[in-house]
Amino acid sequence: MDIIKVSSTSRTSAVAGAIAGVIREHKHAEVQAIGAGAVNQAVKALILAT
Repeated sequence: MDIIKVSSTSRTSAVAGAIAGVIREHKHAEVQAIGAGAVNQAVKALILAT
């Protein structure tokens, strides 16, 4: 399984879709976000994916 890397310019819906797909396949996902903007996008995507 690969790490899902999130940046501050990542589209929230695209990241959420990637997270949901990985969770369906592997039952867990690993997300990497460095910086406040990236963490913000990652958290929003995690909320959408669940």
